Amino acid sequence: MEHFTWTVAQILEAERRLRAHTEDPEAMMRAAADAVAEAASVMLAPREPVVILAGPGGNGGDGLYAGATLAAGGHPVDALLTAGRAHQPALDAFVAAGGRVISALDRPWEYSLLIDAITGLSARPGLDESLRPLVEDVAELPTLAVDLPSGVEADTGLAGELHITADATITFGGWRRAHVLHHACGTQLLADIHLGQHSLALELEAMSDDGELGDTMMLFASRAVSGEPLPEAFPDEFAVLEPFDVAPITPGPSSDKYTGGVVGIVAGSAEFPGAAVLSCLGAVNATPGMVRYVGTQAAEVVRAMPEVVAVERLEDCGRVQAWVFGPGSTSEADLRWLLARPEPLLIDATGTTLLASSPTLRDLLVSRSAPTVLTPHDGEFARLHDAVFAGAAGASAGPGTAASAAGAGASRLEETLALAKALRCTVVRKGRVTIIADHTAAGPSTGPATGTTGWDYAYAVDAGHSWAATPGSGDVLSGLMGARLALAAAEAPLDIPADEVAAQSVVVHAVAASLAARTPYGNATAPASRIATFVRDATACLT
Repeated sequence: MEHFTWTVAQILEAERRLRAHTEDPEAMMRAAADAVAEAASVMLAPREPVVILAGPGGNGGDGLYAGATLAAGGHPVDALLTAGRAHQPALDAFVAAGGRVISALDRPWEYSLLIDAITGLSARPGLDESLRPLVEDVAELPTLAVDLPSGVEADTGLAGELHITADATITFGGWRRAHVLHHACGTQLLADIHLGQHSLALELEAMSDDGELGDTMMLFASRAVSGEPLPEAFPDEFAVLEPFDVAPITPGPSSDKYTGGVVGIVAGSAEFPGAAVLSCLGAVNATPGMVRYVGTQAAEVVRAMPEVVAVERLEDCGRVQAWVFGPGSTSEADLRWLLARPEPLLIDATGTTLLASSPTLRDLLVSRSAPTVLTPHDGEFARLHDAVFAGAAGASAGPGTAASAAGAGASRLEETLALAKALRCTVVRKGRVTIIADHTAAGPSTGPATGTTGWDYAYAVDAGHSWAATPGSGDVLSGLMGARLALAAAEAPLDIPADEVAAQSVVVHAVAASLAARTPYGNATAPASRIATFVRDATACLT
């Protein structure tokens, strides 16, 4: 279950069961602290000074016990108690080991590492405003967060205006949802807590095997590029959040240009000619299959990629196994035609704007039986979300409905789940963290952790960097994902579900952007056209 994320309720129950195997009330906390101290040691040179921000609960206790270990190992360690008090046994151990309790940070720049242990799993988003001066004072310090960066909510990934941003976060037993949903976690590290033959991970696994996880949505987490911004090698007993497995694209002995999947791309216009080229470039580099282009930029596309078969009218396109519509294309008539087709359809960019402005198009989308994938960034998502749910949150929208899940204060995850269900499609909400939700994941009951109705699972991908935040990058992703949808559809029905294809494609794209940014002198700008040329390398790396 390397990609599975656990809710707070599940973690707390597993901790309760593990605690029952020992009579020592401090055993679990000390075991967690050992892992914190070991991770901190990787981030420190010998005898470098450390400061701990310790809250009053168990999280603060973890930090103080870790500080005791570091102090015993020769590091000068100071602790500031953010509530004026702390878990007393851990505080006693910290002072006995040579740690120093301070009342203020007079010279924060002199520390080499901050250990953030202010709040724990049950904390709400955001820190108390009284802590703002302290948080601002330590903002530039290399930071290791215990369990989660303080101010980030575990189940939703929501963070208030005031929160800690960590370079690395170490957690225990299993991933929390926030580890993938919020970039403030930095490099995600996972250690286990062992008490003899028992461990927190084993308790979680047993709960899963026995069907005791409760009635809640499952979120599967992935990080496309691990280790940034920390290049150091952490001990083998620490897991990092890994990329999702990516299906191979290798052709077989009897393969031809059709068995690799034929994708039809409807993109580009006189105003946005580059969108057509970039989308096709992403597709050409994604699979061995055939790429057909339809639109006004046929000459430009063929000039850039002679392997693409290009025509100007949909009726002349020929055999296609999946469609891409939207990058730079504004034809509502073309979108209507495609929504009536039986093949998988990906709608990107301008296509999502057309959906937002037309209830008729949305009705056609909802009535489709073939898989449909929408790939909006947050701005496009907001327009479509508002159009779908405008006025839907009135008296007729009861608790647990899609409308209430999409209401004010909902997280990115909740909103994405609700929109996918409302439009009966797969929604790929792009960003540094991309969320993939599909309406076919709906089950019969309500998930209490998110407030959504009937969700079984969703995917989230932390890119691990932001080099894909550049013009045209989304066009490349649309072509890449469309080509992979066509490959999956080469043998009907889809060999791999659309949401899984989307998740794999997001990982490939993120790795391609990371590779594109590399130079002999360090990372630099990764233009979209360069990202597209690294799709091949990323695919080879991941498969």
